[in-house]
Amino acid sequence: MTETTLSGAAKELGEILVESELITAEQLEKALELQRQDSGELSDILLKQGVITQDDLVTTTSLRLGIPMIDLKRQKAQPKAIDLIPGTLARKYNVLPLEIVDNCLVLVMANPEDSLAYRDAQSVSGKIIEPVIAAPDDILQAINRSYRDTSEITTDIQQAVPAHTQPTTEELLQKAGERPLVRAIIQMISKAVDDRASDIHIQPRKDELRIRYRIDGVLHEVQSFPLGVHPIIISQLKVLAKMNIAEQKRPQDGHFTIKVGGEDIDIRMATYNTVLGETAVLRLLNRAFTFLKLNELGFNPWSLGRYQHLLQAPFGMIIAAGPTGSGKTTTLYASINHLNREERNIVTIEDPPEYEFDGVNQGQVNPKAGVTYAASVRATLRLDPDIVMIGEIRDRETAEMAIQAALTGRLVLSSMHANDAARALYRLLDLGVEPSLISAGLVGVVAQRIVRRVCHHCRRPLPPTQNEQDAYEREMNEVLDHFQHGEGCNFCVNTGYLGRVGLFEVMLVSDDIQRMLVKEASPQQIEAQAIKEGMIPMRTDGMIKVKEGITTPSEVLQSVFSFDSWLKAQPHRRTRPRRPSKKA
Repeated sequence: MTETTLSGAAKELGEILVESELITAEQLEKALELQRQDSGELSDILLKQGVITQDDLVTTTSLRLGIPMIDLKRQKAQPKAIDLIPGTLARKYNVLPLEIVDNCLVLVMANPEDSLAYRDAQSVSGKIIEPVIAAPDDILQAINRSYRDTSEITTDIQQAVPAHTQPTTEELLQKAGERPLVRAIIQMISKAVDDRASDIHIQPRKDELRIRYRIDGVLHEVQSFPLGVHPIIISQLKVLAKMNIAEQKRPQDGHFTIKVGGEDIDIRMATYNTVLGETAVLRLLNRAFTFLKLNELGFNPWSLGRYQHLLQAPFGMIIAAGPTGSGKTTTLYASINHLNREERNIVTIEDPPEYEFDGVNQGQVNPKAGVTYAASVRATLRLDPDIVMIGEIRDRETAEMAIQAALTGRLVLSSMHANDAARALYRLLDLGVEPSLISAGLVGVVAQRIVRRVCHHCRRPLPPTQNEQDAYEREMNEVLDHFQHGEGCNFCVNTGYLGRVGLFEVMLVSDDIQRMLVKEASPQQIEAQAIKEGMIPMRTDGMIKVKEGITTPSEVLQSVFSFDSWLKAQPHRRTRPRRPSKKA
């Protein structure tokens, strides 16, 4: 390789890469030969060949040009800096305004040698540009996050006018580029998907329209619009969801599908009229959803083994118990996924099915047509099922039919609103099911909650509050001088949490528990016996996850201990609910 082979920036880049032992001299020579043939950038050729990574290139460019390297996964752009550069320009050059220092704008660039980007950014911002460098993909993701609340959606909303015609959903989505309001709605949904939101809440207030995303189970306000656009947005969403645009007083349900990032997102929409106008909630369901496995839900090894043992039962009923939003459906789906085999006939009864299983007969209830849970259970028994999943037990008839199905040799899985495993038994009693029938058919209960995971990108140890320390010490009989907490970063949308994990307790309905139930023992006595037989309570499971740095004490205190504390503060509360008579 001669000295004339390399020149300018290519010479410096090649030399640094070879000197850093990121590539060999032979790999560089091969890349230069391709460059002579195609006249492309040396960096692009090396990246395409897989010889270097983007991080290698960013590090080398930083050294070569003497420009600081920024980790955008841990730094957030200042809103005042974002306001200086339009989103269109940021995306055109793949640059991100990070912060303002005196009269300088710190600009994150994928290519700091792009003179056009310098010129346009300085002209638009009126500031001296101070360049820093980051990986191109990281800059693009940061642009998508940082411009979430700014110009594009707002501009489209402001340009929108009420439509005089009602085209079909397909026509609206196909012509989204021509219709600012539809484009704004799609962008709003896209941002929600990027932020890992499960729901979008569109709520009119006295002086504005508030947009909130539910991320990891918690609502976050992300945007607000002038109140005047509220009827326009609601009407357009109703058109997309094939709902009655003229009906504003009665609740409505509908759905539509859009593509986000090449993936189909099913949107389930519900509206409800409030004193300030119609509010809407959009539930986001990704068709590319991958079912979680049982060992990915958060079971500790001991509880997971007990639950898998329950699923091996040839017949009987298993209940997933917990309040709304505690992850019962996720556990049932993971269980069905675990049990799904070619030699088994599995039938589900749901309201409605959230995701589709391959090889599973999924049905939907329709009370208006007389297709109730109880009626569906009777119908499915004529289909020769091995396993039946019932979305929820809400009444005595469904509960009794489910247990009868279990007693005829089927494995029945269902969910129920109950606060812990022991009280799930008493919830069945409260519905009017006889203790002897429960004892005969129920084989186990898994009770659960969901708590947020500490973001592993920004977590650090912090000393506990006195309340946190007291709760932890009372449950674990030990003292810790720190717990893990998230500071907030771009990965977790500055919440300190990234993802969620379950807290579980698995109770096997043993012979002793069956006898105690028939003898009308209290829930506390049933729980004590279950713990004696090996059940790890949810509150203990939560504090184990706190010790492991998975979640925070406040999450466990709010999800589990708050109910326990409330219950203990109710001296007048019955220890055993009264069973209604058969005539009730």
